[in-house]
Amino acid sequence: MSVEQNWYFTKPWEPVSIRRGYALGFRVASDYFADLLTPGLTNGTSDARWISLLSWCLVWSHIVWRNAGGSDLSRRDDQRRRYAWLRPLELLWVDRTLESGQTTGQLRGRRSIERWRNAACRPRNFAMSTDQFRRYRQIGMYGGYRVVLRTIPGLTTGPGLETGDGWTPGSTAHKLANLVNDSLPSAARLKEEDFKSRTHWGHWDQEKHAEYWTKHGWAEWKQSPKRGVLPTSDGAIRSALPPKERSLLEPALFAEDSTLRITAKVLASATAAQSHAQLCEVLADSTELAKKLKTDAVKLLPAFSRFADAAMHAMRGLWDEINGDGETQAPSVEKLAGSATLKVRFELLRTMAEAWRPSPGLSDHPQWRNVTQLAEEMRKAATCSEQIRVLSRHHNDNGGGRRWFREEFGKLVPLLADTGIAASDYRFRLRALCLLASQCGVANMDAALDAMAQEVKDEQEEDCA
Repeated sequence: MSVEQNWYFTKPWEPVSIRRGYALGFRVASDYFADLLTPGLTNGTSDARWISLLSWCLVWSHIVWRNAGGSDLSRRDDQRRRYAWLRPLELLWVDRTLESGQTTGQLRGRRSIERWRNAACRPRNFAMSTDQFRRYRQIGMYGGYRVVLRTIPGLTTGPGLETGDGWTPGSTAHKLANLVNDSLPSAARLKEEDFKSRTHWGHWDQEKHAEYWTKHGWAEWKQSPKRGVLPTSDGAIRSALPPKERSLLEPALFAEDSTLRITAKVLASATAAQSHAQLCEVLADSTELAKKLKTDAVKLLPAFSRFADAAMHAMRGLWDEINGDGETQAPSVEKLAGSATLKVRFELLRTMAEAWRPSPGLSDHPQWRNVTQLAEEMRKAATCSEQIRVLSRHHNDNGGGRRWFREEFGKLVPLLADTGIAASDYRFRLRALCLLASQCGVANMDAALDAMAQEVKDEQEEDCA
């Protein structure tokens, strides 16, 4: 299991707010800390190079969209039409990366692109089904970085908006787009005059946007793929970007006295930290960060992190025991309570529950209500059997998305197929922040990143023991 893996279950027709599989219902509390410490980021925004590439995509697709008659972005249908011109460019950068021989990094849609490449680029819409092509807006590169594009000043703009609309390129996006374009071999560079010739836009605006870009708009995208910038490979993900690119991205992402910069600096100072929990302690003890955030709630971060992680550790233990119970896969609670491994995990959970005691007035707040409820019930549960029932009941009553299991007549019955993918802990986007800070040259983030990686390694070794 890597630190990037997540276990997200989806259930049709549920609102987005509960569709993601947060097994304990702690999403509100987790998002609160993440928004507090890493505003504008998501877990997926871990490669600053994609901000440059998407800026290039935004600039050139915006020109084409305007030429095709686009003007209003206030309505959802118009935004869909705007994205239709952007999506092929995202995917062509994935193809260009694979063409260069690089196979690692954030390359969403890679499997479809590989099928498309193997079929001589003939299949429509990059060999994606209609549903896959539609969903790429949410799961593709633009979807992963749209929050950054909307919230970081200078990346996008929009009339009457304090930040941006996520679509209209701002001053910084234009500079980044020029940098990317200039890095390309001359034959692959785009020029604005290339889009001024007479084009029957109505023809291409009929679900033929990908064909337009591959045959006309950026027909030379395959030219010399090893020349010019590409998404960052896994092996270089901690390395600083070239100076010119850093000079644009650092002041945009990590402005002086910004929360992102202060959080990154505090994490960089935690050279003795050996785990994510210890990093949270350093953040909670920082006077500079407390002064910037103007709230004492960050002091709850270590206790919440340890309790939430212990609860997820217990959930994973239950799941492993259920799926390791021979053919029945529905062990009784009493049988599960006899597992020495589970007893250790639930003892740790109960200890962490004792440590979670928010100050008066916070326990009833929606941010902490589910957390405090589970902690109180776990403190009252004296035996492992009772603790298993408490966690199972809380999961079924408060979890988001599909449930992993439920208790039926004294047995825990699995509700999902065992995919072998483990659910990750709550990490508040700190890894994404550290990687961006490294790439932008804000500070040396190796110690913080090593602490996060070491914790995952330790848990893997424990599970294999």
